[in-house]
Amino acid sequence: MSDNQLFKPEIRNQLQQVLSSLNREQLLWLGGYISAAIDFEPSSTTSIAEPPRIIKEAGRQTDAIVEDAPKPLTILYGSHSGNSQKVATMAHQEAQRRGWASKLVSMDDYNAKFLKNEQQLLIVVSTHGEGEPPLAAQELYEALSGKNAPALNGIPFSVIALGDSSYKLFCKTGVDFYNFLKVNGGKPLGEVVMFDTTFEIELPLVIPSVLNRFSENVSADGGQNNGPKQSKLEVAYVNADTPVDAPVVNKLQLNGRGSEKETWHVEISTEENGLDYQPGDVLEVFVNNKPELVNAIIDRLGFNLNDKVQIDSSTITLESALTNYFELTVVTPQVVKKYATLLSDASLNKLLDNSDELDAFLKGTDVLDIVTKYPVSVAPQEFLAILRRLPPRAYSIASSKAEVGDEVHITVGAVRFEKENRLREGVCSTYIADRLGEDGTLKVRIKPNRHFKLPANNDVPVIMVGAGTGIAPFRGFLQHRSATGAKGKNWLIFGDRHFATDFLYQAEWLKYKKSGLLSRLDVAFSRDQEEKRYVQHKLKKNGKKIFKWITEGAHFYVCGDMKKMAGDVRNAFLDIVQIEGNMSRDDSEKFLSQLRKEGRYQEDVY
Repeated sequence: MSDNQLFKPEIRNQLQQVLSSLNREQLLWLGGYISAAIDFEPSSTTSIAEPPRIIKEAGRQTDAIVEDAPKPLTILYGSHSGNSQKVATMAHQEAQRRGWASKLVSMDDYNAKFLKNEQQLLIVVSTHGEGEPPLAAQELYEALSGKNAPALNGIPFSVIALGDSSYKLFCKTGVDFYNFLKVNGGKPLGEVVMFDTTFEIELPLVIPSVLNRFSENVSADGGQNNGPKQSKLEVAYVNADTPVDAPVVNKLQLNGRGSEKETWHVEISTEENGLDYQPGDVLEVFVNNKPELVNAIIDRLGFNLNDKVQIDSSTITLESALTNYFELTVVTPQVVKKYATLLSDASLNKLLDNSDELDAFLKGTDVLDIVTKYPVSVAPQEFLAILRRLPPRAYSIASSKAEVGDEVHITVGAVRFEKENRLREGVCSTYIADRLGEDGTLKVRIKPNRHFKLPANNDVPVIMVGAGTGIAPFRGFLQHRSATGAKGKNWLIFGDRHFATDFLYQAEWLKYKKSGLLSRLDVAFSRDQEEKRYVQHKLKKNGKKIFKWITEGAHFYVCGDMKKMAGDVRNAFLDIVQIEGNMSRDDSEKFLSQLRKEGRYQEDVY
């Protein structure tokens, strides 16, 4: 059949009239609509820059689209910071628009024994820390991985995994759930869909394509599937997550003269932008890359600053793309894998085969290192396809609205170090330190953190353990307890390098100690004596009192470095419980697990 015979003349004329009236963005949207309608599914190698981000216009309504899917769909989500819940909710709403019976349940409200009764299953789960399931998913994770895991008897399932590709075990929890379900007899519908930190860009195409797996499964099983497919998700509520410009009202360096560290206190106005938050929440800051780094990469690759490239639905200069859209200061294993495909030799592939060597190579490595050590001849658009989108940087909020009013405060440690005779700098921390004026603005948004919150009961005692900038949320906690007249006891354990230069917010802690709000204040300055002392040493030294507070109902909070500090504190806590509670190690770990489930042991780690 010729092309002209595919459509009747009157239909061709109508199509031509419609297409000629559309702008570029509308044509891209329509392209995505048609692609999904013919079972288009983005491959794992599709550039994150390719799918256009479609925002639903305010007030526009989308009619429900009825599609045959006789089996009810259960969507289980395990969320730490709310992203998995957001994705699961969008999938649930999309399923309902198709006329499906869909049920949305948080994993912490779900009993694993009911899995065998499900008819179709969609898992949406994030990975916390170094490959750990989020607290909300912990119980279901353990149930599925144990010897008494329920048999799934061919239940069709798909998994959407969220993670951060800068970590070694990217999306591990989602992959684990996929393997558990498959081993226990579930029927996988495709591979795990992995979302990085900038997942919102891909949602309009990926959510419908994942749901299409279930409708396609209906046809494969002999059911009827004659209804139209919803081809492109129109995201009605992404605008709620749109960052806003917020004026900076104060910027102050906290470290004393001669300190080896550089820590900034930043106060940001919320008066005109509608930002609202609770103590324990996180502020995400959106910044751009340093011009010198951008120019060096473009020069090394032989590109031109004004080369034109396609980003989402826009054509912009390469300089603008590298400045505003892509991660340059951090290289992830996924970036290395993509870059290796551009090389004519196997040098990078050999590195990828040795995890220890890869970890050592990636530490402190930026994109300029990659293009310098492994030169390639490639077009600008092809080069951008291997890069990771530039995610916002997250900072624990260091204030309470009850105390500071229309402001939000953050504590930022500037990252600067030398590697191979070149200075490396954190993209956001040094933007704030060097390029942000006190009368400047930051593009920010609030990220709720429901797993790091003060007790609802103001009479409950709290123990707060923080190191370095990990002190930030506890400033917010104490401000809130002071402003609201909370009666619960407060114990702060803080650690840094030197008493004279690194006692962050010292005057405020001493004020709270004098007023009685701060019942106990213990500090550990690691470099002020020959033998290094850290917060975990203070914990063990006060083990009896720590355990007494816990048995009296205290909540225990940890904020600081994920890879070292948080693990050391956890081990010290287990030692205390084991000794003071006269427990075995297994029992002390069960005790800690129960505290975590009750929300009485909470971590905000990075």
